[in-house]
Amino acid sequence: MAQEKTLLQGKILTPEEEISAINIINLTSKTGTTNNASGEFEIEVEVNDTLLFSSVQYELREIVITNEVLKKAFLTVLLVEKIDELNEVSISDIDLSGNLATDIENIPTLTQADLGFPMSDRPRPTSIERKLKTASNLSTSSPQTPAGAKVSLDGILNSINGKTAMLQKAAANEDLSQAVDAGVAALPLSFFTDLGIPEDRIRDFVYFCAENRRFYTLLPEAKRFELVEFYQAKAPEFIKERL
Repeated sequence: MAQEKTLLQGKILTPEEEISAINIINLTSKTGTTNNASGEFEIEVEVNDTLLFSSVQYELREIVITNEVLKKAFLTVLLVEKIDELNEVSISDIDLSGNLATDIENIPTLTQADLGFPMSDRPRPTSIERKLKTASNLSTSSPQTPAGAKVSLDGILNSINGKTAMLQKAAANEDLSQAVDAGVAALPLSFFTDLGIPEDRIRDFVYFCAENRRFYTLLPEAKRFELVEFYQAKAPEFIKERL
């Protein structure tokens, strides 16, 4: 018998406060939708469907719909910004199959360096980082300073009133929150509950793990097995100290 489709609700999380339209494609049923300005979306799915989240600004993300996702009836998706939005130029005369995930892999690409354009290896700053730079790095000439010297009047005032320290703390909290989101999304909820972590304490557990600097090195997809072992080692400590 055919499986019954479920209307899945979800929310997309990004480093930016305002979320642009993301292409949300059910590769299995070949249907699609997009999100609203708050990152919320709805799409019909069934077990084992694969959802693709695609946009120019963020890295591609594929998620397989499991029974745990359908049981929760809500999906949180963390998208990571591309290091350089213009780091590739696609040039292709091949026939496309219509499968976005497959076609993207088969399209040959050239980097900016191949075309003679300068490339930057610096990641794009987040909104908090841009605010912090504005608050602390505005240089203004002053007649009281030696010739040619410049002082940051806004930087001095913001240091005095605590705005710079507040933004620095906000930037650190934003980085931590994004890392924890990635740590939670890396594995299904059932993995954490099998470790003895209650479902409503999973995020607390990942925050606990983030106190160890090694946690951040295990977030890439290639380190997934090491992350599993890390969680397994930290779970007894968390249960003993926090539960």
